[in-house]
Amino acid sequence: MNRDQFFFHDLSQFPIVTAKHGGAPKGYSASWIREMELLVNNPQTFVMVVPDMRHEAGHDDRKAMIEWQTTNMPRLKARCRAFIAVERDTDALDKVRKQGEKMARAFGMPFLAVATPGEAMQCARELLGHSGPGGFIVD
Repeated sequence: MNRDQFFFHDLSQFPIVTAKHGGAPKGYSASWIREMELLVNNPQTFVMVVPDMRHEAGHDDRKAMIEWQTTNMPRLKARCRAFIAVERDTDALDKVRKQGEKMARAFGMPFLAVATPGEAMQCARELLGHSGPGGFIVD
């Protein structure tokens, strides 16, 4: 997989993929979908980390992305071990965790929420099996 083909997903720590949608222009969903297709067509599993849950996509982009996720959920579940959201605000974190529980039940895959990027990376490594007796391995 060529990392240069990705703009809205950071693959520098693959198989941990970090979404980078902040400041995305209107109409970016087509590029996002193309990138997601590349991810699910790759044979290696990954974990998706979303560092900024406050970024709101425009209505049409959000609709297209949700439609892709819904249609492709079996393919996504086969490759993506979990979605991990980072939410620093304590009150908002509780809300995101409750939303994640509902999404996990609806889609049959983990939707987790943590307070810091470090916790997200630690959780992602654990989900990917990158931990050992001395703690988490940083590749």
